[in-house]
Amino acid sequence: MDHRLLERLRDLHGSLGSDITFVTRMVEEDTPRADLLRDLGERLTDLGAALLRRSDDVDADVLAKLPDDGWLPEAGVRHQALVVAHNVGARPLRCGRIYLGVCGAPCFPFYGRDPSDRTARHERCRTCQDRLFR
Repeated sequence: MDHRLLERLRDLHGSLGSDITFVTRMVEEDTPRADLLRDLGERLTDLGAALLRRSDDVDADVLAKLPDDGWLPEAGVRHQALVVAHNVGARPLRCGRIYLGVCGAPCFPFYGRDPSDRTARHERCRTCQDRLFR
């Protein structure tokens, strides 16, 4: 699916300049053409819908790999046995291999779905708790 979307994006990128030129000329010369507007609108709408569907699939994949409660250990090196756990929220923001907690702290999904509840042993970030339970 990603390769097809990429091809559609490249196609749009390649033609968008001339599409905008046609629309601009149409407006400047006051020669409206519904067919050009409809074609561009349909292409943008179809591509937008496909991107939104793919986004939902990616979100589902991400959520399937994270603990249900959304608490992840903080990324980075600390000189303590357990690092602070942050909550990544219902729609986690992923930046490469890390996720951002609601307080902005980078977190690693060390334990995956965490079936043995290891993340529960980490101290909870006070800022994340405050933002979650307002």
